[in-house]
Parts: sequence; C-alpha cells; structure tokens
Amino acid sequence: MAVSVDMLKEHLRIDGSMEDAMLSFYLETAKKYVKNATGTEADHLVLIVASIFYEYRVSEEEMGKAFNALTPFFVQEAMTNGAATD
Repeated sequence: MAVSVDMLKEHLRIDGSMEDAMLSFYLETAKKYVKNATGTEADHLVLIVASIFYEYRVSEEEMGKAFNALTPFFVQEAMTNGAATD
C-alpha cells in the first residue's frame, strides 16, 4: 500500500486542501529519498520523511539533524530488504 496525500494529511492532522500541492511534492520527494536510502519505498519511512519535510521547514542544518536521527531506521530497512532478496 503506497502512502497517499490523504494518508499524510491524516497523519499530520491537516484538514482542507490548501496544502495538497505542497504535501504531494513532499510525499514524492520522500519516496525518492527512502528508495535511495533503502532500496524500497517502505510506507512507514515514507510517511515519516514526508512529515519531516512538512514539519521541519527550517534550515538545511536542522533538517539534516532530523534525518540523521532516522539513520537506524534506514539501515534496518535496507538490511531487512537485503535479507529478503537473498
């Protein structure tokens, strides 16, 4: 099941459609980020990364800190995905 804009909006508790275009961009970017980091588009990681893009509309340094905190999850997903394909 792929993460949709509606799922992201529910996760972020956003009503209405004013931010749909921005959320769609964040979601597509998150999918690419997670795919590059892990080799898969794990829904839970896509949802987390897209949420960070939305919530951390801050400097690159601050966003970098947020993503560094996710490194163990990316490593775990990549290792799990690698084990599943062996």
